[in-house]
Amino acid sequence: MRNVWIKNGVKLAWLIDVDSDRLWIYRADRSVELVTPLNREIGGEDVLPGFSFDLTLLS
Repeated sequence: MRNVWIKNGVKLAWLIDVDSDRLWIYRADRSVELVTPLNREIGGEDVLPGFSFDLTLLS
């Protein structure tokens, strides 16, 4: 169900679960990356060049 964004043309999606201290990154190539703990910055990759978000701001 979570891959529905990618199936509909989204090139990059982040699903953040602050309570579980996890982030899933969904990419257009259908790869999924699990990031835990939320203690780093993530970037917009080739979809949003130059964009970054500090995950520590969520805690």
